Amino acid sequence: MTPPTERDGMHEDMLESRLRRALNTEASMVNPSGDGLGRIRAGIEEQQTSIWWRRPALALVAAAMVGLAVGGVAVALGQDDNRPPVASPTDEPQTSAPTTEAPSPSQTPSPTTSSSGTSSTVPAPSTVDVPVYYVADDGRELRLYREFHRADTHPEGKIASAVTEMFGDRAIDPDYSSSWPASTEVLSVSKSGGTATVDLSGFPSVGADAETKAVQQLVYTVTATDKAVKRVRLLVDGQAPESGHSDWSDPVARASMLDVQGLIWILGPTQNSTVGSPVNVTVYGTAYEGNVTIKVFRGPSFDEEVASTFVTTAMGEFREASTTIQLDPGRYAIRVYDEFGENGELAERDSKGFTVK
Repeated sequence: MTPPTERDGMHEDMLESRLRRALNTEASMVNPSGDGLGRIRAGIEEQQTSIWWRRPALALVAAAMVGLAVGGVAVALGQDDNRPPVASPTDEPQTSAPTTEAPSPSQTPSPTTSSSGTSSTVPAPSTVDVPVYYVADDGRELRLYREFHRADTHPEGKIASAVTEMFGDRAIDPDYSSSWPASTEVLSVSKSGGTATVDLSGFPSVGADAETKAVQQLVYTVTATDKAVKRVRLLVDGQAPESGHSDWSDPVARASMLDVQGLIWILGPTQNSTVGSPVNVTVYGTAYEGNVTIKVFRGPSFDEEVASTFVTTAMGEFREASTTIQLDPGRYAIRVYDEFGENGELAERDSKGFTVK
């Protein structure tokens, strides 16, 4: 430990003096009855001689005052949910702007009275940012891919807004789709502990694998929208859905990401975005030996390869990886691949169309 210097002693003397003056000022403002004033002042003098002149105690008092002064800042920094977390096998990457929570009916602002005496209510936002999962064929099977959408605020809250956006053909990427009929409606949403109950007006009539992926599409969308929800109870008109393939009467948790999620996502550039050059390319996923091949194409049919590179993510778990590619102005398609370990053949996993300005 570094020994105290003369400058440290001078700083402590100044702080002692300020603290002592503050106590004396507060004491002088008190006017108690009887001999209370004498007891207070006597107590102050005793505190000054027995405590304030002790260097360790002074350091603790000063540290406490500093802690109170910056405590609010520390709490604010600790609650910063806007920074994208490190991707892991149990958490999807967060790359969107912070979302705006739509108030539930119980959280609707109460009427307020204006200066003119009239009652007014703060209106709820008309739209809300939500994560939405869709399905796409990765060449072998249907898998889940996520987009961020600005959706209309639903009377049943933010979960209902996200789930409604999941129905039908609303994906931005033309390769993504939904197994849910576009006519499906959210009838109600309720939560109890870590379980959300979502009552819908319809259920997909598809094959066994597509039905399982459709249910997981719902579960992933709900649990991404509300991180406190871990399981989803699915109802259709108040009853467990009728299925010729599976029993969905119990709450459903997320299936393993390796089983249902897209193996490689392009996080940037996003579909139909306009970017500058060099283009920042970010992918998220898992691949054989972690190697993800990136190819860029242009031309009327996007069949002219103009750039190729690779990044390394992970094998058996999901991670992000980034690189930059220098491109001339124009319209491009970017595609990402991993290779089949048995023969080294490249398999396309995701693609995005974008423009370089």
